Amino acid sequence: MWLLSVVGFLAMVTQGTAQEPKPSAKSPPKGLRVLFNGNSWFGFVPGGVADQVKAAGIEGHKEVRMAKPNDFGAIEAGEVDVYAHGVHWWMETPWTHGITAEKLVGMGLKANPNFRAYYHAAWLVGDGRAKEIKTKDDYDSSKLADVQAVLDKTRKGVEAIVDKLNEKFGKKVVFLVPVGDATVKLREMVLAGKYPGVKKHSELWSDAMPHAGVHVSALSGYCHFAAIYRTSPVGLKISRWKELTDEQHAILQKIAWDVVSKYPYAGIAKIKAS
Repeated sequence: MWLLSVVGFLAMVTQGTAQEPKPSAKSPPKGLRVLFNGNSWFGFVPGGVADQVKAAGIEGHKEVRMAKPNDFGAIEAGEVDVYAHGVHWWMETPWTHGITAEKLVGMGLKANPNFRAYYHAAWLVGDGRAKEIKTKDDYDSSKLADVQAVLDKTRKGVEAIVDKLNEKFGKKVVFLVPVGDATVKLREMVLAGKYPGVKKHSELWSDAMPHAGVHVSALSGYCHFAAIYRTSPVGLKISRWKELTDEQHAILQKIAWDVVSKYPYAGIAKIKAS
């Protein structure tokens, strides 16, 4: 009798343990109302972010559209949580057609205290040596150490602008998405033979300016999703950028998260006191 009782007790314990609920995975963040605004260096980002939002199970994401070009009425009305801006002259202000970043962010915060603004810190026109770039193939002669050095100098200038803006508004509200740095990481992998299917820098661009080819377009989309939603894109399965293989997608996702999550001005890592 005693043996049966022990056996029965152990069976109950084992059964109970097996049925204990497993810790649930972290729930996806709340969807945001995002107004994207930019030119041909940025036009592929909104769709990429939308596809990732869907794949990540994020509900409530909305792309806010302007009623007409440079109409920021939606921001003024408090209908925008995130403003994302992307152009090739990203080292300059004002951000768009006479609307300074200061005015735009002030407008956003007045209507929505949780408003945030993101700036596309992209790759550089002509790798910072535009006079020497005549064709797309000329990028194959770029030295990445030199490219990174010019990019660092340019980005630091923009970071100083961001610091002043955030100081004015009393909190971190303006952020940078380090797409330019992510493209350098991708180019390093290409040269090291660690990115399958691409052997030269020039294969990443679509022209001599350079506009993004499919690999950089996808990388940009992954970087913006990571920054805006502060969530890793690694492992997400999306149908956009069909020219890419699953292996290429995986590498681009990892580069995006590694760079964005470690860059303080993107809003995930903390900025160290100087």
